[in-house]
Amino acid sequence: MRGRYLDTGHGQIRVWLTADRPGVLVLPGIRWSGRPLAEELTLRAPDRPVAVADLPGTGGSAPGAAARVGTAADALARVATALGAHTVVGLDMSCDLAAAVAGRAPGCRELFLVDPGYLAAARELPPPDLTPRADGTHLSRLWHLVRDAHLFPPGAPRAAVPGRAELPGPAALDRTVVAFAEHPEDFAALWQTWCRAAEDPLAGAGPAPRTVGADGTGPTPADRWLTLLSRAHGDPRPAPEPRPARRALPLAGVPGDVRDTEVRREFADTSAGQVHLRLAGDATAPPLLALHSAPGSARLLEPLMRGLGADFHVLAPDYPGNGESDKPWRDEVDIGRLADAMADVVERRAGGPVHLWGTHTGAVIALELCVRRPDLVRRAVLEAPPLLPPELTADILEHYLPPLRPDRFGSHLVRAWGIRRDMFLFWPWYRDRTAASRPLRVPRARELHDWTVGLLQSGPTYHLSYAAAFRYPTRDRLPELTTPALICAGPDDMLADNLPALRSAAPDGVTLAPTPATCWYPDQDPAAVAETVRRYRDFLTAAG
Repeated sequence: MRGRYLDTGHGQIRVWLTADRPGVLVLPGIRWSGRPLAEELTLRAPDRPVAVADLPGTGGSAPGAAARVGTAADALARVATALGAHTVVGLDMSCDLAAAVAGRAPGCRELFLVDPGYLAAARELPPPDLTPRADGTHLSRLWHLVRDAHLFPPGAPRAAVPGRAELPGPAALDRTVVAFAEHPEDFAALWQTWCRAAEDPLAGAGPAPRTVGADGTGPTPADRWLTLLSRAHGDPRPAPEPRPARRALPLAGVPGDVRDTEVRREFADTSAGQVHLRLAGDATAPPLLALHSAPGSARLLEPLMRGLGADFHVLAPDYPGNGESDKPWRDEVDIGRLADAMADVVERRAGGPVHLWGTHTGAVIALELCVRRPDLVRRAVLEAPPLLPPELTADILEHYLPPLRPDRFGSHLVRAWGIRRDMFLFWPWYRDRTAASRPLRVPRARELHDWTVGLLQSGPTYHLSYAAAFRYPTRDRLPELTTPALICAGPDDMLADNLPALRSAAPDGVTLAPTPATCWYPDQDPAAVAETVRRYRDFLTAAG
C-alpha cells in the first residue's frame, strides 16, 4: 500500500493505493479515514485493486474544499478520473457525496452506497463541536464519536447490533481520529457537506446506485460489500476531464473562496519506506532541506518554510517513525540511521547538494549528514543541537519518553495533550516544579492542538528519534564538521544555554550566534522572527 497526493485544482487530495491501477475509489465516512480503511481492505481482499481517499478536510486533503458540496465532489471526481476508476463506493456519511462524485466522473460505471442510515440520522444532528479546548477533551469527544459509530446503529446508541462488523483495534481508531483532528474546523464543515450532498444537481447524473446495508442496523462488514465490486483494474489511458459542476452550493457563513495553501505535500519513496514531505517555494530555486524537532512532524516548520520559500525550494520531511512518514522501525535507532534516510531523500528528491536547516533533533541529524555526506551539503544552519550533561541525559532517557500507545478508550490522547502542554511550562517537562519553569506561555488551545496532533501522528514510535538525539555524541562529532555552518539558538529555547559548550567544541570556521527568535515557537515577536529568517537567508546564500 502506498500513499499519493493528487492535484485537483481545489487543493491536494491524499489517496492510499492497494494497487498501481485501482479500479475502485472508496470514500470513507465517519468510521474510517483513508489509511486505516485501506489497510483493512488489503487485509480482507489483498488481490483487489482499490484506492481510498482522505476526504477534503481530513488528513492531508484539501481543507478548503470541505465547505462546499460542489467543490468537494469535483475534487474527488478529478481523483477518480486521474486514477481511471470505474467504481465509486460511499460509506455511511459519504453516500450522497459519492453519488455527486459519480455524476461528475465520466469513467464511473458503478456506484455503491454502504450503510446510508448513518447519513439519514446525521441530518437530524448538528455537526460535532470539535473546537480545541484548553484541557484537550475535544480529542476524547472525537474518539468516542468514531468508536461509537462502529458499535451502534445510527440514532440508537444503546442498541446491540447482531452480526455487525468487528470493532477496529485501537491503532486503527487512533489513525482515523488523528486524521479527522488535523483540521477540526474543516471536519465540521465536511459534516455539513455530507448532510447537504443530496442537493447537488449532479448527484443523480451517474450510474444507478446499488445499496448495501439499507436496513440501518449498523456497520456492514467490509467482506460483504467487497465481494460485490468489480475486480477490473483502472483504465491506464490518459483520463478525460471530469464533468464540471453546474452550480456551487455554498454553506451559510462559509467564505466562498477555496484556500490555496503555500505549502504542498507529497510522498517520497526511500529505502526506509515512504517519507512524507512538505514543499514550499519555486522548484527551480536552490534546494533546502528543513529538519524538524522531535517528536512531531514538519508541520510546525510551515511558517519558516514560507519565510525561506522566496529564495529556496524548501523540502521538509517527517522522519521515518515520525509524523506521516512510514514507521519502519520498532527497535532503537540512532542519528546515523536517520541521517542516512535524509541522504536518501536528498538523492532521490533533490538530485544533488542541498542547503540544510535543522532544529534540535533536526540539528543533530543535519550535523551527522554533514559529517557522513559532505558532498550532499552546501551550507547548514544548526539550531540548538542538544549537548547536555551526562547525568541530565540519563534522567531524560529514563523519564522524558513515556509510552504513547492507543487503548480502547483513547486515554493516550489526554496523555499526549498533557505532555505537549507541560513542555511549554517546564524543562524537562516532567519536572513540574518552580525551579524547572520556562519563560513561555502555554499556547492557545488551537496552537496546542496542532502540536499535539503532530505527536499523535508519530504515535508509538515518537520516542525513537527523540531518544536518538539525546544519546547523540554531539561533542565528539562536532569537531568533524567541515561544511560551512551557523550554530544558533533563540532566547526562549531551552537549549540556548548550550551555545558556550558548543562554541568550545566547534571547529574553526563555524559561526556561533544567538538569534532574536525561535521561528517555530508560538507567540514569537513577528519582527524578531523576520530578522531571524533574514539571518538564516544571509548565511545560507553567502558565497564561499
